[in-house]
Amino acid sequence: MNRLLAVATNTYRESIRERVLYNLVFFGILMTLSGLLLGRLSIRQDEKILKDVGLASVELFGTLIAIFVGVGLVSKEVDRRSLYPLLAKPLDRREFVLGKFLGLSLTLALNTALMTLGLFATLYLTRGAFDANLLKAVYTIFLTLLLSVALALLFSTLASSAAFASICTVCAVMVGRFSDVIHNMTEVIPDAPLPLINFLYYALPNFANFDLKARVVYGDPVPLADLAWLTGYALVYAGLALSAAMLVFERKELK
Repeated sequence: MNRLLAVATNTYRESIRERVLYNLVFFGILMTLSGLLLGRLSIRQDEKILKDVGLASVELFGTLIAIFVGVGLVSKEVDRRSLYPLLAKPLDRREFVLGKFLGLSLTLALNTALMTLGLFATLYLTRGAFDANLLKAVYTIFLTLLLSVALALLFSTLASSAAFASICTVCAVMVGRFSDVIHNMTEVIPDAPLPLINFLYYALPNFANFDLKARVVYGDPVPLADLAWLTGYALVYAGLALSAAMLVFERKELK
Protein backbone atom coordinates (compact mmCIF):
# COMPACT_ATOMS: atom_id res chain seq x y z
CA MET A 1 0.00 0.00 0.00
CA ASN A 2 2.84 2.40 0.82
CA ARG A 3 4.43 1.73 -2.58
CA LEU A 4 1.11 2.34 -4.30
CA LEU A 5 0.61 5.63 -2.49
CA ALA A 6 4.17 6.68 -3.31
CA VAL A 7 3.57 6.18 -7.05
CA ALA A 8 0.21 7.96 -6.85
CA THR A 9 1.70 10.93 -4.97
CA ASN A 10 4.62 11.23 -7.37
CA THR A 11 2.26 11.06 -10.36
CA TYR A 12 0.08 13.77 -8.84
CA ARG A 13 3.08 16.06 -8.35
CA GLU A 14 4.35 15.47 -11.88
CA SER A 15 0.91 16.07 -13.39
CA ILE A 16 0.47 19.31 -11.49
CA ARG A 17 3.82 20.51 -12.83
CA GLU A 18 2.87 19.76 -16.42
CA ARG A 19 2.69 23.06 -18.31
CA VAL A 20 -0.07 21.74 -20.55
CA LEU A 21 -2.16 21.07 -17.47
CA TYR A 22 -2.12 24.70 -16.41
CA ASN A 23 -2.91 25.80 -19.95
CA LEU A 24 -5.93 23.53 -20.18
CA VAL A 25 -7.26 24.63 -16.81
CA PHE A 26 -6.76 28.28 -17.77
CA PHE A 27 -8.68 27.86 -20.99
CA GLY A 28 -11.36 25.88 -19.20
CA ILE A 29 -11.97 28.79 -16.83
CA LEU A 30 -11.71 31.21 -19.75
CA MET A 31 -14.36 29.23 -21.63
CA THR A 32 -16.61 29.44 -18.60
CA LEU A 33 -16.21 33.21 -18.44
CA SER A 34 -16.92 33.46 -22.16
CA GLY A 35 -20.43 32.34 -21.33
CA LEU A 36 -20.98 35.88 -20.12
CA LEU A 37 -20.64 37.15 -23.67
CA LEU A 38 -22.89 34.44 -25.06
CA GLY A 39 -25.44 35.12 -22.37
CA ARG A 40 -25.76 38.77 -23.34
CA LEU A 41 -26.65 37.72 -26.87
CA SER A 42 -29.77 35.85 -25.76
CA ILE A 43 -33.08 36.84 -24.22
CA ARG A 44 -33.87 35.42 -20.76
CA GLN A 45 -31.63 32.46 -21.50
CA ASP A 46 -28.34 33.94 -20.34
CA GLU A 47 -28.11 31.86 -17.16
CA LYS A 48 -28.85 28.61 -19.00
CA ILE A 49 -26.25 29.39 -21.66
CA LEU A 50 -23.70 30.24 -18.98
CA LYS A 51 -24.32 26.92 -17.20
CA ASP A 52 -24.19 24.95 -20.43
CA VAL A 53 -20.95 26.58 -21.60
CA GLY A 54 -19.38 26.16 -18.17
CA LEU A 55 -20.21 22.45 -17.90
CA ALA A 56 -19.07 21.85 -21.48
CA SER A 57 -15.75 23.54 -20.64
CA VAL A 58 -15.22 21.36 -17.59
CA GLU A 59 -15.91 18.26 -19.70
CA LEU A 60 -13.82 19.26 -22.72
CA PHE A 61 -10.66 20.35 -20.97
CA GLY A 62 -10.90 17.63 -18.35
CA THR A 63 -11.10 15.04 -21.13
CA LEU A 64 -8.05 16.53 -22.86
CA ILE A 65 -6.09 16.28 -19.61
CA ALA A 66 -7.27 12.71 -19.01
CA ILE A 67 -6.30 11.53 -22.48
CA PHE A 68 -3.04 13.28 -23.28
CA VAL A 69 -1.55 13.28 -19.80
CA GLY A 70 -2.89 9.77 -19.17
CA VAL A 71 -1.27 8.32 -22.28
CA GLY A 72 2.10 9.70 -21.25
CA LEU A 73 2.02 8.23 -17.74
CA VAL A 74 3.51 4.91 -18.85
CA SER A 75 5.10 5.69 -22.22
CA LYS A 76 7.01 8.68 -20.86
CA GLU A 77 8.53 6.59 -18.08
CA VAL A 78 9.59 3.96 -20.61
CA ASP A 79 11.05 6.49 -23.07
CA ARG A 80 13.00 8.28 -20.34
CA ARG A 81 14.08 4.91 -18.90
CA SER A 82 13.09 6.19 -15.47
CA LEU A 83 10.88 3.14 -15.09
CA TYR A 84 13.73 0.67 -14.68
CA PRO A 85 15.05 2.00 -11.35
CA LEU A 86 11.49 1.90 -10.01
CA LEU A 87 10.92 -1.69 -11.04
CA ALA A 88 14.32 -2.64 -9.64
CA LYS A 89 12.89 -1.78 -6.24
CA PRO A 90 10.20 -3.93 -4.60
CA LEU A 91 7.53 -2.36 -6.83
CA ASP A 92 5.14 -4.55 -8.78
CA ARG A 93 4.16 -3.51 -12.29
CA ARG A 94 0.51 -3.71 -11.33
CA GLU A 95 1.16 -1.31 -8.47
CA PHE A 96 2.88 1.01 -10.90
CA VAL A 97 -0.11 1.14 -13.27
CA LEU A 98 -2.67 1.46 -10.49
CA GLY A 99 -0.61 4.16 -8.77
CA LYS A 100 -0.45 6.15 -12.00
CA PHE A 101 -4.22 5.90 -12.34
CA LEU A 102 -4.84 7.07 -8.79
CA GLY A 103 -2.37 9.94 -9.10
CA LEU A 104 -3.91 11.34 -12.28
CA SER A 105 -7.42 10.78 -10.89
CA LEU A 106 -6.50 12.97 -7.93
CA THR A 107 -5.17 15.61 -10.32
CA LEU A 108 -8.38 15.52 -12.33
CA ALA A 109 -10.45 15.77 -9.17
CA LEU A 110 -8.57 18.90 -8.14
CA ASN A 111 -8.81 20.55 -11.53
CA THR A 112 -12.48 19.63 -11.95
CA ALA A 113 -13.14 21.17 -8.54
CA LEU A 114 -11.30 24.36 -9.50
CA MET A 115 -13.18 24.75 -12.78
CA THR A 116 -16.47 24.03 -11.01
CA LEU A 117 -15.70 26.71 -8.43
CA GLY A 118 -14.97 29.07 -11.29
CA LEU A 119 -18.37 28.30 -12.81
CA PHE A 120 -20.22 28.80 -9.51
CA ALA A 121 -18.33 32.02 -8.80
CA THR A 122 -19.22 33.36 -12.23
CA LEU A 123 -22.89 32.46 -11.78
CA TYR A 124 -23.02 34.06 -8.35
CA LEU A 125 -21.19 37.26 -9.27
CA THR A 126 -23.14 37.86 -12.47
CA ARG A 127 -26.57 36.38 -11.77
CA GLY A 128 -26.64 36.01 -7.98
CA ALA A 129 -27.59 32.38 -8.49
CA PHE A 130 -26.35 29.10 -7.09
CA ASP A 131 -27.66 25.86 -8.57
CA ALA A 132 -26.55 22.83 -6.58
CA ASN A 133 -28.02 20.51 -9.23
CA LEU A 134 -25.03 21.38 -11.42
CA LEU A 135 -22.95 19.19 -9.12
CA LYS A 136 -24.79 16.14 -10.44
CA ALA A 137 -23.59 16.89 -13.97
CA VAL A 138 -20.09 17.67 -12.69
CA TYR A 139 -20.02 14.33 -10.87
CA THR A 140 -20.91 12.34 -13.99
CA ILE A 141 -18.36 14.35 -15.98
CA PHE A 142 -15.73 13.28 -13.46
CA LEU A 143 -16.81 9.66 -13.91
CA THR A 144 -16.19 9.97 -17.67
CA LEU A 145 -12.75 11.39 -16.93
CA LEU A 146 -11.91 8.30 -14.87
CA LEU A 147 -13.05 6.12 -17.76
CA SER A 148 -10.90 8.14 -20.17
CA VAL A 149 -7.84 7.73 -17.93
CA ALA A 150 -8.42 3.98 -17.72
CA LEU A 151 -8.65 3.76 -21.51
CA ALA A 152 -5.56 5.94 -21.92
CA LEU A 153 -3.55 3.65 -19.64
CA LEU A 154 -4.80 0.56 -21.46
CA PHE A 155 -3.83 1.87 -24.89
CA SER A 156 -0.51 3.20 -23.61
CA THR A 157 0.41 -0.34 -22.51
CA LEU A 158 -0.82 -1.86 -25.78
CA ALA A 159 0.58 0.65 -28.29
CA SER A 160 4.20 0.95 -29.28
CA SER A 161 4.22 4.76 -29.21
CA ALA A 162 2.51 7.53 -27.29
CA ALA A 163 1.19 9.11 -30.50
CA PHE A 164 -0.56 5.93 -31.58
CA ALA A 165 -1.94 5.42 -28.07
CA SER A 166 -3.31 8.98 -28.09
CA ILE A 167 -5.04 8.39 -31.44
CA CYS A 168 -6.58 5.13 -30.21
CA THR A 169 -7.79 6.74 -26.99
CA VAL A 170 -9.29 9.75 -28.76
CA CYS A 171 -11.09 7.45 -31.21
CA ALA A 172 -12.40 5.25 -28.40
CA VAL A 173 -13.73 8.26 -26.49
CA MET A 174 -15.32 9.77 -29.60
CA VAL A 175 -16.98 6.50 -30.59
CA GLY A 176 -18.17 6.07 -27.01
CA ARG A 177 -19.80 9.49 -27.07
CA PHE A 178 -21.72 8.62 -30.24
CA SER A 179 -22.30 4.94 -29.46
CA ASP A 180 -26.10 5.24 -29.76
CA VAL A 181 -25.75 6.79 -33.21
CA ILE A 182 -23.34 4.07 -34.28
CA HIS A 183 -25.64 1.36 -32.87
CA ASN A 184 -28.51 2.61 -35.04
CA MET A 185 -26.34 3.07 -38.12
CA THR A 186 -27.82 -0.01 -39.80
CA GLU A 187 -31.14 1.83 -40.05
CA VAL A 188 -29.49 4.48 -42.22
CA ILE A 189 -26.83 2.32 -43.90
CA PRO A 190 -28.21 -1.22 -44.42
CA ASP A 191 -24.82 -2.52 -45.59
CA ALA A 192 -23.00 -1.35 -42.46
CA PRO A 193 -20.92 -4.15 -40.84
CA LEU A 194 -23.21 -5.27 -38.01
CA PRO A 195 -20.62 -7.37 -36.12
CA LEU A 196 -18.20 -4.43 -35.96
CA ILE A 197 -20.97 -2.05 -34.88
CA ASN A 198 -22.11 -4.39 -32.11
CA PHE A 199 -18.54 -4.87 -30.93
CA LEU A 200 -17.91 -1.13 -30.70
CA TYR A 201 -21.24 -0.55 -28.98
CA TYR A 202 -20.72 -3.13 -26.24
CA ALA A 203 -16.93 -2.99 -25.87
CA LEU A 204 -16.57 0.78 -25.49
CA PRO A 205 -18.11 2.78 -22.63
CA ASN A 206 -21.33 4.58 -23.50
CA PHE A 207 -20.34 8.12 -22.59
CA ALA A 208 -23.71 9.45 -23.77
CA ASN A 209 -25.37 7.95 -20.70
CA PHE A 210 -23.22 10.18 -18.49
CA ASP A 211 -24.23 13.40 -20.25
CA LEU A 212 -26.58 15.11 -17.79
CA LYS A 213 -25.73 18.68 -18.79
CA ALA A 214 -29.00 19.43 -20.59
CA ARG A 215 -31.09 17.80 -17.87
CA VAL A 216 -29.64 19.83 -15.01
CA VAL A 217 -29.46 23.07 -16.97
CA TYR A 218 -33.16 22.91 -17.86
CA GLY A 219 -34.24 21.68 -14.44
CA ASP A 220 -35.14 18.09 -15.29
CA PRO A 221 -34.96 15.79 -12.24
CA VAL A 222 -31.95 13.48 -11.93
CA PRO A 223 -32.78 10.71 -9.42
CA LEU A 224 -30.06 9.43 -7.13
CA ALA A 225 -30.75 5.96 -8.53
CA ASP A 226 -29.47 7.14 -11.92
CA LEU A 227 -26.29 8.47 -10.34
CA ALA A 228 -25.80 5.21 -8.44
CA TRP A 229 -26.21 3.17 -11.64
CA LEU A 230 -23.74 5.37 -13.53
CA THR A 231 -21.28 5.12 -10.65
CA GLY A 232 -21.45 1.33 -10.68
CA TYR A 233 -21.08 1.22 -14.46
CA ALA A 234 -18.04 3.51 -14.38
CA LEU A 235 -16.34 1.60 -11.56
CA VAL A 236 -16.87 -1.78 -13.22
CA TYR A 237 -15.69 -0.63 -16.64
CA ALA A 238 -12.70 1.29 -15.27
CA GLY A 239 -11.80 -1.74 -13.15
CA LEU A 240 -11.89 -4.03 -16.19
CA ALA A 241 -9.84 -1.61 -18.30
CA LEU A 242 -7.25 -1.20 -15.54
CA SER A 243 -7.08 -4.97 -15.00
CA ALA A 244 -6.41 -5.44 -18.70
CA ALA A 245 -3.77 -2.68 -18.64
CA MET A 246 -2.03 -4.26 -15.65
CA LEU A 247 -2.11 -7.69 -17.28
CA VAL A 248 -0.64 -6.37 -20.54
CA PHE A 249 2.01 -4.28 -18.80
CA GLU A 250 3.00 -7.17 -16.56
CA ARG A 251 3.73 -9.33 -19.61
CA LYS A 252 5.21 -6.57 -21.75
CA GLU A 253 8.88 -6.74 -22.64
CA LEU A 254 10.58 -3.46 -21.84
CA LYS A 255 13.47 -2.53 -24.07
